[in-house]
Amino acid sequence: MLKHERYRLILSTLEEKNSVEVSELAKSLDVTEMTIRRDLKALEDEGLLVRVHGGAKKKDADYITELPYTQKQTINVDKKTHIAKLCAELIEDNDTIFISSGTTNDFIFDYLQAKNLNIITTSLTVFNRAKDFPNTEVILTGGRYRKKSGTFVGYFTNKLLSEIKVKKAFIGTNGVSGRKITTANEEEGHGHQIILDNAVERYILADSTKFGTEAFFTFYDVKNITAIITDENINPHTEDYYKEIVKILK
Repeated sequence: MLKHERYRLILSTLEEKNSVEVSELAKSLDVTEMTIRRDLKALEDEGLLVRVHGGAKKKDADYITELPYTQKQTINVDKKTHIAKLCAELIEDNDTIFISSGTTNDFIFDYLQAKNLNIITTSLTVFNRAKDFPNTEVILTGGRYRKKSGTFVGYFTNKLLSEIKVKKAFIGTNGVSGRKITTANEEEGHGHQIILDNAVERYILADSTKFGTEAFFTFYDVKNITAIITDENINPHTEDYYKEIVKILK
């Protein structure tokens, strides 16, 4: 069995069981305990697990707090523009799409070439980028305005989202941990759930720093989305783990 395959199986086992013994892994993977110990050390060095006496345990996700929108605009710009370009390439003429709030999502319009689009958004910033885009119809949901993220949330927002069907949904996230896709605010998360359920193709935008991090509210399961769109700096072992569950675009 190749090393990268052992790594993937070790991480998958930890995701299911939270902890595992060296002897158990050696038996299930049909290798020596010495090989497993080397594998665990290598994965710990990459920050993907924590070794304990006789085995390893799942690394606790880094819990993050939400930064103001203006502050996030200056972070990981190269990664965000890479992801935005991939998103733009997925959007075709005559598509009906949803674009959530998020500083990555704002960059999509720098690369968008498709025409005759119908765009739905909860984001005031996305709306301001989209409203002057040629040959485009734009719907801003309205609702209660949440200044920290520049997003409309709440009952009126969700009522409209529940009545809309879209071809493609592009949703940002604050963190991806295991199969959990998370956001800092439960009201935004409920809106994401609704529109993802009403989308044919479901895309989560997560730069490589978002993996192994977790925010307050889990709004979707990785296994139920079409693809995670990320950047080329994603840890290869993390990528191998997620490739078994969902398509990875980078």
